[in-house]
Amino acid sequence: MNETDHSKKTYNIKKKFSIRTFGCQMNVYDSDRISEIMKGSGYEPEQDVEKTDILIINTCSVREKPRNRVISVIENVRSRNAGVKIVIAGCVAQLEGEELFADGADIIAGPDWYEELPSMLSRNELTGDRISWLDQGDPRFLANSSEKFQVSAFIPIQKGCDNYCAYCVVPAARGPERSRPFEEILQEVHHVVDKGTSEIFLLGQNVNSWKGDGGFAGLISKISTIEGVKRIRFTTSHPADISPELIKAFGNNNKLMPWLHLPLQSGSDRILDAMKRKYHIDHYFNIVNNIRSIRSDIALTTDIIVGFPGETEDDFRKTFDAVSKIEYEGMFSFKYSSRPNTAAALMPDHITEEIKGKRLTELQTMFEAKLPSLLQKYCGQAILVLVEGPSLRDPLVARGRTPQNHVINFITDSDPQSLVGRIISIKVEEVRTHTLFGCAMPAF
Repeated sequence: MNETDHSKKTYNIKKKFSIRTFGCQMNVYDSDRISEIMKGSGYEPEQDVEKTDILIINTCSVREKPRNRVISVIENVRSRNAGVKIVIAGCVAQLEGEELFADGADIIAGPDWYEELPSMLSRNELTGDRISWLDQGDPRFLANSSEKFQVSAFIPIQKGCDNYCAYCVVPAARGPERSRPFEEILQEVHHVVDKGTSEIFLLGQNVNSWKGDGGFAGLISKISTIEGVKRIRFTTSHPADISPELIKAFGNNNKLMPWLHLPLQSGSDRILDAMKRKYHIDHYFNIVNNIRSIRSDIALTTDIIVGFPGETEDDFRKTFDAVSKIEYEGMFSFKYSSRPNTAAALMPDHITEEIKGKRLTELQTMFEAKLPSLLQKYCGQAILVLVEGPSLRDPLVARGRTPQNHVINFITDSDPQSLVGRIISIKVEEVRTHTLFGCAMPAF
């Protein structure tokens, strides 16, 4: 057999692949692009991991638990499919590198090397060598070439971070801040809008630090002029980079939705300093007050870490009081988790798991008790909802998103599937835990 024939045999275009994704919206986007790359090289998608030839695990390392789940997935899949090739991608791959070979990985690919996965797999089949490509080289933003219709499309505009918050692995896992070129962003927006997308969701580890002509607010303004773009959202923003121009955009751009995810992390200036967050609580409250004065219907959501090293009971009370006062309509809250390659991991005075758990429970209990009354203000209102499809629990009930990014399930005389992608008026009738419930209003 000559070399060419041997290469063709090992590069089996009939092999099947599966992807399991952990973590943030950026990882969801990356997994979609990995799928396109694999299919473009002749591999076939397979949902059943017992039948797949290749399992790609796109990992998250923000907290310890997702990393442990990755190891559990490998062990579980190997027990049911001994011959499967395991590819570890994402942040855990970048941070832990070849140590993952001991956990069962065959190929390890950092976030800048997904385009090379078919070549890496081909080489692995040819030689049997385990392979790792982890260098953080020139910025690579994988373009969306999918023909698939999406109601809401993620568009990465920035990745990496220069803030080096004491608890965060992003600079080590994703590298320094890199902004995607303006024309590439617009080209991808046009691509997804041509496929029927109504909502553009801009992504970045520090999305509002995007650097280009006009800055982040200018980019939003330009995207809003594209015909077919009906709604714009973005995440995750850093309070230190919220500009006056961005605040104004919430008041003068009706396509920029009244929702802002603004991580607070702590309500204590002392802890914010230890976290290296680059703002104090007064600055944060000024942002909140300024935005609400311009856009009174805006919904704020946040991230909170409890039990950061050295956090006293008084520090926690300040966080508790800030969350209560700001009245967030969504909160992601976690116990501090020590991560490798972070300054906080080396700090003294780590808090016990018992105290962290007690504080987290107290914070979450307060938030859950307040949320229904905060959402009650929507009852009786007619709200324009972007329809996403049938309800997850009842195919005869439709589901969509309000401008404030709340999920609403609603009754309609139409087939929910026929409404996908449309913006229709829904009368909110009820608050159900974290979601709303309503009824489609008649069209005139």
